[in-house]
Amino acid sequence: MKYLFSLIFALLLVSCKTQTVSENNSEIDSFSLNGEWKFNTFLGDGSNYLNVQPKKTDIVIDNSQTALVETQGKWKIKTYKGTDRETKPWGANYLSYDFKKDNDPAFVKFTTKVPQSGYYEHFIYYPVGTQMSALVEVTHADGSYTKDFILKTRPSVWVSLGIFKIDIQKGHAIKFHSNRQGKYDVDAIMLRPVDANEYLKSEKEKKALVKIDYDDSNWDNLKVPGHFGMINKYSNYSGKAWYRTEVKLPKTWKKASDERIRIQFEGVYHVARVFFNGEYVGRHQGGFTPFEFDITDKVNFSDKNILVVEADNNYLVGATWNWGGIIRDVHLVKNKDVRVKYQYIHAEPNLKTGTASYEIKVRVENNSAEKRVLKVAAVVKKGKPLNNTVANITVEPNSIKEFELKGQLSANDVKLWHFDSPELYNLKTSIAENGKVLDTKIDRFGIRKFEATATQMLLNGEPVRLVGFNRVSDHRYWGSSEPQELINLDVDLMKTAGANFTRIMHGTQNKKLLDRCDEKGILIFEEVNVRSLKMPEIYEDNFAKPKQWMKEMIERDANHASVVGWSVGNELSDHFDYVKMMYNYTKKLDPNRLALHVSNRGYRKGETPANNPLEYGDMIFQNIYQKTPGNVMDTLHKRWPNKAMFFSEFGVERFKDASLDNDITKLGAWYDNMRKQRPYTTGASIWTYNDYKSGYSSTLADENRAWGMVNAWRTKRRAFYTHQKENSPITGLNIENLNLNKQSATISFNVREADDFPSFTMRDYTLQYVFKNKEGEDLFIEKMNLPVLKPSYGKWSGNISWDKLSESPFELTVSLLATNGYSRGEKKIYFEVPSKAIIDEVKTANGKIRVHFTKKRDAFEYYLKYAINGAEKESYKTIANYIDLDSLPIKKDIKIQLIARNGKGDSKASDIVKVKAEGKILAPIIWDSFIADNKLIVGYSGTFEDVSYTIRYGVSKGNLNKNSTSNARGIMTINLENDKTIYFQIQREIKGEKSNWSNIVKVKK
Repeated sequence: MKYLFSLIFALLLVSCKTQTVSENNSEIDSFSLNGEWKFNTFLGDGSNYLNVQPKKTDIVIDNSQTALVETQGKWKIKTYKGTDRETKPWGANYLSYDFKKDNDPAFVKFTTKVPQSGYYEHFIYYPVGTQMSALVEVTHADGSYTKDFILKTRPSVWVSLGIFKIDIQKGHAIKFHSNRQGKYDVDAIMLRPVDANEYLKSEKEKKALVKIDYDDSNWDNLKVPGHFGMINKYSNYSGKAWYRTEVKLPKTWKKASDERIRIQFEGVYHVARVFFNGEYVGRHQGGFTPFEFDITDKVNFSDKNILVVEADNNYLVGATWNWGGIIRDVHLVKNKDVRVKYQYIHAEPNLKTGTASYEIKVRVENNSAEKRVLKVAAVVKKGKPLNNTVANITVEPNSIKEFELKGQLSANDVKLWHFDSPELYNLKTSIAENGKVLDTKIDRFGIRKFEATATQMLLNGEPVRLVGFNRVSDHRYWGSSEPQELINLDVDLMKTAGANFTRIMHGTQNKKLLDRCDEKGILIFEEVNVRSLKMPEIYEDNFAKPKQWMKEMIERDANHASVVGWSVGNELSDHFDYVKMMYNYTKKLDPNRLALHVSNRGYRKGETPANNPLEYGDMIFQNIYQKTPGNVMDTLHKRWPNKAMFFSEFGVERFKDASLDNDITKLGAWYDNMRKQRPYTTGASIWTYNDYKSGYSSTLADENRAWGMVNAWRTKRRAFYTHQKENSPITGLNIENLNLNKQSATISFNVREADDFPSFTMRDYTLQYVFKNKEGEDLFIEKMNLPVLKPSYGKWSGNISWDKLSESPFELTVSLLATNGYSRGEKKIYFEVPSKAIIDEVKTANGKIRVHFTKKRDAFEYYLKYAINGAEKESYKTIANYIDLDSLPIKKDIKIQLIARNGKGDSKASDIVKVKAEGKILAPIIWDSFIADNKLIVGYSGTFEDVSYTIRYGVSKGNLNKNSTSNARGIMTINLENDKTIYFQIQREIKGEKSNWSNIVKVKK
């Protein structure tokens, strides 16, 4: 697997593996519960919509059956035009209504008729709408049930509401309505008879499964952290699911009256109910923030302990996928009954003197029934103790006390955190009683000053105009659980492509990502997961959940050097009061970071400071997808002239397919709206760094939304290289007067000016030049130090030289390297064309040909020359490892040759291959394959017509003796038997017709 070079990264992380730890010198006080858990779902708790199609026994009622449909309000009948997949109805048409105001009484009610009383699973089917709070109310034999939906997600599929009892004597109805503004589309419902005995048995088993002696041996195994979709049949599951695991306590743990034991979850999407040893422990709602429960009184020290978690991912949040399950780390933690619950540090540098002052807030929790007199000591460290702050405090029984400590760092002890030189410190706080340390907490932080003025962003007093990416917390296998090696790879790729500052994404991030951004240097605005104020979950109880999530996010992440601000929500409407309230709430939690919200409205007609809360944020964060971004910028600045502006999302174009050849050719033109003009525009963060799975409309057939400079499997597109060029702080990197005999050349480049983009001061940068041979081996490598390159520097020029090379070089690469080693500009010269290209295999179908080849490091792209009846043609040029030709004549000989290209020119053409464009349909494209968690994971393309996919595999190329079939789109996982090497092929089926098999792929663990 191309990105499993985690061992290299692990070496870099040894000294800073975790951001927060607790210490107890006498024994183990924390251990991980990660690993394989037992997993299962139960009848009526959810469904995978890929598996739901009407059966003969199902009762389907379409909106056209007017005798069973009652409406209030002027609902319009709309028909499917056959041109827009997003609005495909179940029948010929659907009902549509635009709720112009909140609490509009309009509704559609289906009065259902069933042949007999009993249990029925209820489904709804709808085309896409804009309503973010579509309410569906089921009136059933035992009462009523209301569920809210986002109509932009899961359109044109059957979505389960659950199982309800219908009594034909009492009547039954399904009502569609809303209490919020927005476009609402209503189409069809379906009732599926459910065997009463099976349903009641399932309900009984759910009550029993929390017990210690419950037999879960027939359940699936599922990795924690992970998500439902790691098992094929749950690829698109929404609903409730159950986890069970045995917790084996360390032998040193004994029952003690002065100790507390807690389960700590970093994230369970989206609602968690937790049971321990058969007893209910608690509930948490909010899939991306941490929580804990005290289980001290429930722990068995002499018998086994069983932890059970119900995870419910029915709460949908928008365009990104609702990866359900225990998505982040789980730990069991033991503390004394007094602990350091929380600590916060703000280090303020004096940019004139070089010193820094710091303020520390410490929260001590006393869980005992006695008053405690404690000594608190806080030490700020960077390799050696720098300053020690001590306080004596008294904490009342069963209470929490918060207090402040202050200290100073001398100029010799202060190194500022910067995205090019991310210097980090540790804060270690201990509490002791009668000379014995009871608890210790360590947090990392950085010393830096980040400010937003009326026209600029300042980092450590210097103006910066910075570029970044929105990285969606998503991978088609790992989902939002994101192991360390994936996070390492993503941060490195983003930094290599120029990222220094970003609004990273909606929602609280994996703390491992923030750790990595601390270490590698990416400034971040982190955002609470609020994307619409129209969802009951958000607005109920005076926005209790957003407040809870903000508090949980800030208390976990406020010490991260990379985090410079908090966003209270994304693309909100009717949000004036909410935003003002949340700003005040956020500033009380963290007064030293910026607060804002991400807007997509401020430029619109009728938006003013009187009705739009942009005035109250520390900056304007604006999402722009318009074709004329400059007009948006001008309008916003005219209305809010005293606010610096950062473009938290901008979209140049969404790709229509998943091709690696997709590029953002208009990126530079978009940046030109900021370059040499509009100085109040401080930076931009494109949507997106990566493709991501989505249930939103306009998603590709493999269920990915294709925006990224890398695809969902982290393979680079052409867009990646365009970003590298446009995001560079220099232009015009040239290699001149190159003379291999004299062993010298001249290098020059232009430093972007202060009003250019991106633009910032470069300190301690180096120029690296490397000669390599054709095999990629270094023949010579050297670095030279550069002066401080301020935006006013202009043109830099210098000479390079090298020792006599042991052989003729194949290539020379000159790179501008940042202080922490990332490339900020690159120029490559090839001295030879690539070696002769080789075609590995050709697959044919009626009118189509697919040519497979192995990419070599001596070439950047490839193309085909082919001849039909003597007429020669050329294919498109690709950076992928295959080329597709279509619209070809059937039964005619086609002569094909492959050519490789680099900056020097074209290789010799491959040997001629003669084929005919005829045969079965082509197999899916294989995007990636690897072995992880004792599974074979295969990522592949698809079409909307695909019914299923089959993979045949084995431990040798000539014996693919096993197979696995699934309807999961875009990915299949296959359990292995500790196999280290696997060979496989994939085939797809469309309406009874099977494709040819793909090329055989070898995968090594």
